[in-house]
Amino acid sequence: METIEIRVDGKNNIKPFKHFYAATGNANTDFTYMPPTKKMYEHLSSFNNHFEHIRQHNILTSHGKGDYYLMEERSDFGNPIRYRDKKIIELSFDTVVSLDKERNLKYDWTTVDKVYDILHEHNIKPFVETIYLPSCIKKSTEHWFIPSDFHLWVKVLKEFVIHLQTRYGKEEIETWYFEVWNEPDNHPFWVDDPQTFLALYDYMEYAIHSVNPNIKVGGPAVKQKEGAQKIFKAFLEHCAKGLNYATGTFGTRLDFISVHCKAGYVNSTNPSMDVMFDSVKYYLDIIKEYDEFKNTEFINNEADIVWQGNKGISHKSWLNFRNTHYFPGFVCKMVDIYTRIVEDEYRMNLSLVVSDNCHLQWERSLFSGNRSQFTPLCSYPSTDIIKKPAFNAYVLLSRLGDQRMQAVCENEGYGTKFGILPTLNGNALSMMVWNFEDGMEDDINPREINVCLDNLPFRGAYKLIHYRIGEKHSSSYNVWRQMGKPAQPSCEQIKVMREKEGLELFEAVKDIDVDSNLLISLKIPMHSVSLIMMVPKNNEQPCAPKIIKGYAEKGFNHNNQIFIKWTPNTETDFLYYKVWRKKESKAEFILISGSTCINTATFTDMSIDEEGVYTYKIQSVNASGIESELSEGFEVKVSVG
Repeated sequence: METIEIRVDGKNNIKPFKHFYAATGNANTDFTYMPPTKKMYEHLSSFNNHFEHIRQHNILTSHGKGDYYLMEERSDFGNPIRYRDKKIIELSFDTVVSLDKERNLKYDWTTVDKVYDILHEHNIKPFVETIYLPSCIKKSTEHWFIPSDFHLWVKVLKEFVIHLQTRYGKEEIETWYFEVWNEPDNHPFWVDDPQTFLALYDYMEYAIHSVNPNIKVGGPAVKQKEGAQKIFKAFLEHCAKGLNYATGTFGTRLDFISVHCKAGYVNSTNPSMDVMFDSVKYYLDIIKEYDEFKNTEFINNEADIVWQGNKGISHKSWLNFRNTHYFPGFVCKMVDIYTRIVEDEYRMNLSLVVSDNCHLQWERSLFSGNRSQFTPLCSYPSTDIIKKPAFNAYVLLSRLGDQRMQAVCENEGYGTKFGILPTLNGNALSMMVWNFEDGMEDDINPREINVCLDNLPFRGAYKLIHYRIGEKHSSSYNVWRQMGKPAQPSCEQIKVMREKEGLELFEAVKDIDVDSNLLISLKIPMHSVSLIMMVPKNNEQPCAPKIIKGYAEKGFNHNNQIFIKWTPNTETDFLYYKVWRKKESKAEFILISGSTCINTATFTDMSIDEEGVYTYKIQSVNASGIESELSEGFEVKVSVG
């Protein structure tokens, strides 16, 4: 086993650390209000420092029919699109914007409000993407991506922003992002001549900033091949010094620069981190040519492991990695490399790295291998869902601090084959240590990584917490595999899967005396990630959670079960939750879950065998073993039948 030494300095060259990865995406906005996706949002918002932004298509062309086009017409992206010879010939079923007989614009914000209210409820901000154009203002069937009149485009956007400000508040939408399009290089017309795309952006920027100059507007959200690169260069040149189509002046304001750089393609044999970052560096090199954009926010808002998330194991068997620990291992390594390349090497203003991996609607069966953090226990649209290992990557990353320490290693492969992301949060330390090389083989290159912590800014009695994501840890898929991969798992099997679906401790919490220097030694298998946390020993009670919702539902096996959700604890040394329950008013509360894997604020109680009133209380536990008071009781009534 190779032995590695990494030195971490807790005193010098400390940098701020943004949680730029706390963002995700999915396809059509109309999926948002469907029951499976609403259940998904309960989990996405169930931990401290949870997902802050989500990026979706179609907000201005919402059709209000939920997943109808997915289920009835097998349109994976949920759009009512008609094709002929692979060209769009009809896109006219949207309901948000219309023209009356006098060609006056009319607006129906019902679906927009339904979508954004759900996000707002979960404290997740929209990354607003104005693809596609409302069909009533498109130039033609062939050129449906160009307005018939750019002044109509301006009117639509102004009314859109005015409505959002009225409903959600001016200060709130100033924290959102507004992006002009999604992958304009998909249109050969724009690749050949991007002028109408540049005009689309000019008029958008003008419209939005005329309502509120503090809103962030940007683009171009291009992909990573030749046509995309051509549009990217033209876009930056235009924004820097080109003639503005909307104002007649030179240059167009650009608040953020966005790209889509992924790590591979479905027809490849495996993802490659080089594929992603060679493309990222190509775009960063272009940005560096413009002094105008040296401090502009940089965003990769489809930073995925491979393209075509709607393809699963039935299409290519190797896509099974999306079900396994390989997926979260890749995400964690990717986050570390973004800090090294974009922030340290290029010194760019890295704002968001959005992995477009919340496509629950594409998971048509249990562990079907699509680009999703969750999988249904039976075919979509089941609301009885399981967390895939990918979800745990974000729970782990959420525990990192807000300052980044310097790390140095002289071993070959540091930063590409193995690495560390050490952070501080006040008087606590959180460091992510990874061992990950491109390729699907796990049974190679295990490493012993010795982390030498120098000049730590704190001393005293601490608790050491060690989480692990790997083949045998934090993996519902591994539990399912050990069961023999049942296509229709029993209630007891599902219970076991749920007990192990969360972020899992690698070992019991330990006492540790922290001095200025410390050695932490880890043995890490291939494609595994450890999170080491050192938090002060603490005898104070943590906060008691508050249950915010609970309801009875039917499980996959037509069993009665109750889903509950509570407010997540925010303490740095938070460890896990205990779930207590009693039936009827005279009964005693009993502990129904004391698993340390219950460290996000949701729980599904599958032990409901008869009708009645069930009351729940939640208790939080910190790393020192100190328990909070029990939460106030929350009653849920179950009717059998």
